[in-house]
Amino acid sequence: MITADYNERAIQMNDFYNIPGYWPLRIRDDKERVTKKKKEIQETNTEPTKAAKLLEAILVEQIELSNWFGENTYTIIPSEYGDLFHGIDLALQIEDEAQGVKHLAMGIDVTTSPIAIRKKLSIIKKHIRTGTLTMMEYFHSDDYDPDFYGAMTHIPQVVVGTERKTMRELSDLWLKGYRRAKINKKTAQPPLSPEGEASQRDQAKETKDKLGKHRIQLLLLEEIKMQLTVFHEFALQSRQNQAAEKLASVLSLVESILRTRKTPTPDDVFKNSEDDVFQALRYALDDFDNL
Repeated sequence: MITADYNERAIQMNDFYNIPGYWPLRIRDDKERVTKKKKEIQETNTEPTKAAKLLEAILVEQIELSNWFGENTYTIIPSEYGDLFHGIDLALQIEDEAQGVKHLAMGIDVTTSPIAIRKKLSIIKKHIRTGTLTMMEYFHSDDYDPDFYGAMTHIPQVVVGTERKTMRELSDLWLKGYRRAKINKKTAQPPLSPEGEASQRDQAKETKDKLGKHRIQLLLLEEIKMQLTVFHEFALQSRQNQAAEKLASVLSLVESILRTRKTPTPDDVFKNSEDDVFQALRYALDDFDNL
């Protein structure tokens, strides 16, 4: 399953044994905190929905395979600690080709719930007000710096998401494009004729192309742009100049990615603007002062 591949790519806390600052007792205690936190979430019935977890996994996959956020954008999947205690479901690393610099651009919190938006933005607002933004206490990326194992601080954070209806579209396309052939093999389905195999390959290619070009990539980029614009203004108002500078830098990167996107169709624009999560995010940002 796609989510299994996603979990396998996550940063592993065990890899930090013998790293300066990550003594065995600390890692043991942090693992215990993770276990306790997961139990609390389960008992309070506040676990991420299957739709949200699937969106995380599809987003990671399509950023890599279909360049949803540009050719020079890569994904980092945090440890469970980073997910549970810092609200980072995935992080984006963007390479500035002109300067030859790799930026750990932002941490992303993924949701399919319009109701959760205000609470998530309120937490981000508190971090901006103090200038801390967010962090990953267990960070490693072979692309960023193969030799570095440690904490990354002052990471801009945003929330992205889409409604359940769109998630059904995405999961259906992913199933048809990437999963069906594997399912047929595992369930020992009768072999297809050469014509049948060719037809299945053509259908898979067509659906992969549809998924790769899906309107959601524009929806998510617009959600990120809206937030960074508001966050930057708030950081300036809060006199958190370092945070404001970092947010402005990431906003510039996102705007440059958006300029490379093709003009969306009127139908895609309409569907994106009517998305429940997008609307909840827009309304919350309009009321950011009161969060």
